[in-house]
Amino acid sequence: MKTREEGRNIVAEIRRKLVLLERRKTLKILTTTAPEQLVAYGERQLLKAFQRAALRVPAYKEMLKNAGCLPEQVTSIAAFKSLVPLIAKEDVFPHYGIKELCLDGSISRIRSAMSSSGFSGIFSFGINTDENHRNAVKAIDTALDYIFHTSRKKTLFINSLPMGVRVPTSLPVADTSVRWDMALAIFRKFSPEFDQIIILSDPHFLKKILEEGIEQGIDWKRENVHLITGEDWMPETFRSYLGSLLGTDWERMDRGVIGGTMGVAELDLNLFHESQDTIRIQRAALADQRLRYALYGQGCEVQPTLFHYYPHRTFLEIVASRDGSPELVVSMLSDALLIPLMRYNVNDVARLYSYNELKTILHDCGYGHLCPELKLPLLAVGGRNNQALVIDNASLTPEAVKQGIYADFSTAALTTGYFRISVQESGFLIEIQLRRGIASSPLHERALRDAIEKFVPVAFRLQAYLYQSFPYSMELDYERKFKNS
Repeated sequence: MKTREEGRNIVAEIRRKLVLLERRKTLKILTTTAPEQLVAYGERQLLKAFQRAALRVPAYKEMLKNAGCLPEQVTSIAAFKSLVPLIAKEDVFPHYGIKELCLDGSISRIRSAMSSSGFSGIFSFGINTDENHRNAVKAIDTALDYIFHTSRKKTLFINSLPMGVRVPTSLPVADTSVRWDMALAIFRKFSPEFDQIIILSDPHFLKKILEEGIEQGIDWKRENVHLITGEDWMPETFRSYLGSLLGTDWERMDRGVIGGTMGVAELDLNLFHESQDTIRIQRAALADQRLRYALYGQGCEVQPTLFHYYPHRTFLEIVASRDGSPELVVSMLSDALLIPLMRYNVNDVARLYSYNELKTILHDCGYGHLCPELKLPLLAVGGRNNQALVIDNASLTPEAVKQGIYADFSTAALTTGYFRISVQESGFLIEIQLRRGIASSPLHERALRDAIEKFVPVAFRLQAYLYQSFPYSMELDYERKFKNS
């Protein structure tokens, strides 16, 4: 006779094997199905999702009516793109109650709610249902297993996103919020019990964790730790800097993987993600100007981040903003979503690639061996639109400043990563916060200036502040996104 405990263990093992079987089946579909078939499936889902939102979401009915859009006329992808209005955060959340934004005007299926960072001055909201939560767990666990081999390695996931942001995964999770001391304490105590540790947080917070860990005597190059960046765009040179602290081998990446994910609170936590394949492409593009220009356009020195996206979950478009910049527009396809936003402009500068388009670019540039295993379409995101400052046709962008700061590792180690750009009577001003304990000196300012000038081709004045003297330090609590300009 088996004991009750043995019976529970048998049931748990059967469930685990069924989950792994389903995960392998999903990955087989994503790696063997023709790319065109994956995209075509998503397009078929789009029209169903639109009609569902148009008929069942009170606020969206009103928005379509005000725009003169008749849902019954939207019978093709072309009609969807030409007739359905674009919407943005400011069109939606300030004007409607939360029930009006939900399917059937009801929040009865709510499991959890999440707010955006409020970076734009407007808070937006997402709602999770039980079904959507289960779907998210499957999707995130599959991605984590594909990138980090979590089904073969005992893994602890440290979630250091701001309080209230939970990660839907079946992995054991330590929620530390933005307490670097707590994250390091968890790491120190638990790392001997696990094969690997994955830490998710804002890029600046991950920088803080690694640097503080080194000061406490942690040799990251001997640890099996991986990082996932979210919340904010960072340049490829930032990955290089963190990789230098971890001792990452970019060819093998059996440890020290530094990958990014992108989510939008009102849409979903993990919309797009990198993989080891896209990271290798990014590393090659950083080193090879010909590949970088072929991927991202002639003259590109600050390359965007390259993500996989799932056409059965999101329908993506690129539209021209008022200033002509290509902005990302997202339509959510799942019938498990309580707030199914359509043609929602997230205001990120972006570009889309079909799988075969990327494959051609890589082959033409001599990098065919880097073609991703996943047959998914891809998305390049280069940060928020309208952040550039302009004086007499000369422009300064936070992206270029970031690229410069992290291109020199000794310079990167001087700062917290936070800076502010502004226009003064004397021209452009870049104000940078030094790390705690770093003295302000002409030598440090010269080093920062030299690093930034490699990517910022306009004249500017630079001011480096002691950590405690940075005029904008009250915002640097890692709970909210810092406004660079």
